[in-house]
Amino acid sequence: MSGVGASVRFVVPLCDVLNHHAFIDLETTGLDPSCDEVIEVGVVFVERGEIVSRLSQLCRPSMPLPLVIRRLTGLDDQVLTARAPFRDFAAELTAALRGWTLVAHNASFERGFLAALIDDLDAPLLDSCELLHYLHPELPSHALEQVVRWAGVGQTTAHRALHDSEDTLAVVEYALRRCLDEGRQDDVADLLKLLAPPPAVQLSFDEPTSPMVSLLQRLLAQLKKRPGRLALTESAPFLPQRAEWSRAPDAPQPADVDAVLAEGGAMELLGEGFEARPAQLELAHAVARTLQAGGTLAVEAATGTGKSLGYLAPAALYARVAGARVAIAPHTRALQDQLVDKDLPRLHRATHGAFGFAVLKGQGNYACRRRALELTAPGPELTWDQRASRAYLRAWLRRSPDGDLDRISYWFKDRFAALEPLVAMCRSEAATTLGPSCPHHARCFYHSAVARAKAADVLVINQSLALRWPARYPPIDHLIIDEAHELEDAATSAFSDELSESSMGALVERLAGRWGLATALRHEVSAALASELTKATSTLAADARTLGDALRAVPESAERLPFDQRVTAEVRTTRSWLRVRDALHGTGAALLEVERVLTAELAEAAPTLSAQWPAIDRQVAGALEAVREVSRLIESIADRPDGARCHELSVRERGWALASRPIEVAELFQREVLQIRRSVVLTSATLSIGPDSPWVLERLGLTAGEHRTPLLRLGGGFDLRGQALVMLVTDAPDVQTDAFTDWATSRISGLAQFLSGRVLGLFASTRRLEQVGERVRAALEPLGIEVLRQSRGSPRMLAARQEQDLGTVLLGTRSFWQGLDIPGLGVACVFIDKLPIEPGSRPIVEAREEKLGADPSGFLNYRLPRALLQLRQGVGRLIRSPHDRGVVVIADPGSQTYRARLYDALEGYRVEALPWHQARQRLYQTLKRLGLGAPRVARPVQTASPGPEQWSLFD
Repeated sequence: MSGVGASVRFVVPLCDVLNHHAFIDLETTGLDPSCDEVIEVGVVFVERGEIVSRLSQLCRPSMPLPLVIRRLTGLDDQVLTARAPFRDFAAELTAALRGWTLVAHNASFERGFLAALIDDLDAPLLDSCELLHYLHPELPSHALEQVVRWAGVGQTTAHRALHDSEDTLAVVEYALRRCLDEGRQDDVADLLKLLAPPPAVQLSFDEPTSPMVSLLQRLLAQLKKRPGRLALTESAPFLPQRAEWSRAPDAPQPADVDAVLAEGGAMELLGEGFEARPAQLELAHAVARTLQAGGTLAVEAATGTGKSLGYLAPAALYARVAGARVAIAPHTRALQDQLVDKDLPRLHRATHGAFGFAVLKGQGNYACRRRALELTAPGPELTWDQRASRAYLRAWLRRSPDGDLDRISYWFKDRFAALEPLVAMCRSEAATTLGPSCPHHARCFYHSAVARAKAADVLVINQSLALRWPARYPPIDHLIIDEAHELEDAATSAFSDELSESSMGALVERLAGRWGLATALRHEVSAALASELTKATSTLAADARTLGDALRAVPESAERLPFDQRVTAEVRTTRSWLRVRDALHGTGAALLEVERVLTAELAEAAPTLSAQWPAIDRQVAGALEAVREVSRLIESIADRPDGARCHELSVRERGWALASRPIEVAELFQREVLQIRRSVVLTSATLSIGPDSPWVLERLGLTAGEHRTPLLRLGGGFDLRGQALVMLVTDAPDVQTDAFTDWATSRISGLAQFLSGRVLGLFASTRRLEQVGERVRAALEPLGIEVLRQSRGSPRMLAARQEQDLGTVLLGTRSFWQGLDIPGLGVACVFIDKLPIEPGSRPIVEAREEKLGADPSGFLNYRLPRALLQLRQGVGRLIRSPHDRGVVVIADPGSQTYRARLYDALEGYRVEALPWHQARQRLYQTLKRLGLGAPRVARPVQTASPGPEQWSLFD
């Protein structure tokens, strides 16, 4: 076992904490215990903090090893052939483990495969992943590979059972020693208040939880033996900003953007792979001029421009000199993370801290510490699931640097169902905050974030927040919107209202649930008033169920689900909608009764509520705001439809929703953004669908009138015609047929064989991806080429695999068409199944095309341009650096009536449209010219005069 990394070394003994523990790990043929088998077992036995023995055993499965397992473990069938099956080893393993406390990382996996053995042993099982969630909930990931990297311990070899067991031990030792070294007695004691309550209120725990409590109790005993640490902290009104994000008071101010981005500038002197680019500098100058003069600017910057630093550098310099604040608003979480974790820190280092930056989100993204502590207080009659969820959330409150609820662990939510409603109930709200009178005000996550935003020069937000900037937030006069091709959709979402089964359930829970307002009123104010609120809420819940029944009756049968319908004037005259309207009226009346109880009756029963019980007064204010918001929406949908909005009904197996969405967003965007900002810059790689078609700007009302905006188009410096070929296949089968599934399988498999993987498949349909993906997997994995699918991993993890491992094929749907960055040799071919044209039956699509005129005008001016923008994004996945090269195969070239527009959208690329028998030869010639791949089986194509370059890539 490797020891603790050289950077941090603890000498705290663990003999009284890790005592008689067996760290176990399995390697298997897959993830399903019902059909997969154990192929390796590794166990490390630890007695009084020391390894006393190890056990390692390979086992022969009854099936060949899947390719993914061979790659993951480095094992192959030949190695396992001479081994006995796991069932022959089970008795020996049982005897070895008897009497030990088992420890496994993500122990539900080991429990699934060893259920009978563990039951026979009656062995306690401790999950080290759960333990790390309690001790270090602030970690971005608790996966074994990630925590090994965090701790600086463990192996770097392929996944093998004994290695992983040793890594698990090393990480647990590191976490425990760090806890002891830092003197975290209060943290562990707080955990045990929930996980091990006094005997008077303690329930019988399930066996898997007992070793967790025992270990934490031993850890606390060791902490009590150590002298307390004196913690000296500076007095500050709020939680501090990270030092590496703060402005250095004595940092020299760069003269201009050239001093930062040009050759010999600060970024180049910093190193870290930066290369000066003319297009980036042109972008920086244009952004700087706009910030100084005011107004609007749109920049279409191709891949390779270095767009992020191109706008960040002038933003940082201008903000510092002018004493202004510049906000950066990307659309995706991935780009936001890139700006905050990579680009801004690099710029900060290069300028020696000449500016400060911060992140600000909507208030509901932050935890309210006061509310969370109230909700997670220890109490009687709680199940282990409830205790574990409360313990984790309290630990997270102690350790989180920013209180961002998006950072709550998905792993913990998945395993402890009580956590999700707890998180929902502890969100910060404007209506419920106590402000300076809150006892936790100085450590309030939301108010600290706002304070850091006020002090920042550059502020990273998202598009949704930029579009609906709260008046209580610090003002921003300058806004840079990246990924601006997503603005119409972001604005549609930001300015939409939705009533759903889940939101009604959340409102009922807020009013009269376990932690709801009625409970607080009963305990603190008036039992009679609480009863009145509970009664009114019960009526509301019943009317909401009636509404749900009426909505679910609109589709003629459950077989029509999922069901989406635009609620037009014609629909409003139907019998089914009249029942919905009556149910909406009933729900609205119930909401009015709840409002009456929370106003008139509450004022009579507790006239001094705000003075005596300020926290409950704020809780009432928040509930009233939620009730009135739903009432307004119901009135609008039922009786006062707005012709400028699209009302739509959605029914799914999991619930229903009624939504009101703006049909046009240009006026809203101009009023809420342009008219109140001194300068606004929009940038993206795809703002247009051709040389003279700035379609995104047209949709936002920026091509004419008061807000006419110039468009600067910048090339990325890539030789797209020389680096890539885009092939439109003119005779592929219809994508809706089985023939297309066969055709696509053959083409992807053939290209992947030729390229030894290195294919990225982009699909417009998840169902089609799965159908083709399963057949491609069956064809390629016997040849040693692994097929990765979006449905079987996180985008970031899959992209990393595709970039590092050339023997893979990656298949994805909509979210993979953009934002997926795989530079280098990982992608040599992008296969696109069809133009990503949305169904015309979608309510908002139908409403927008109706505004643009009857087909084909509506289609040509809305759905087609949207599809072409996404196609440009998808094609752009191929060339991500000056060294990338390859081909794009598009199986749907579109109709001849608009083929010219497709060519315009792909301006800069070499585009050809050919039937497959000719296309495959051109693809082969191009790949050969680019020095990519070599055919595994090459045979001449039978033509009149075959030449040396005419070879078939496929059977």
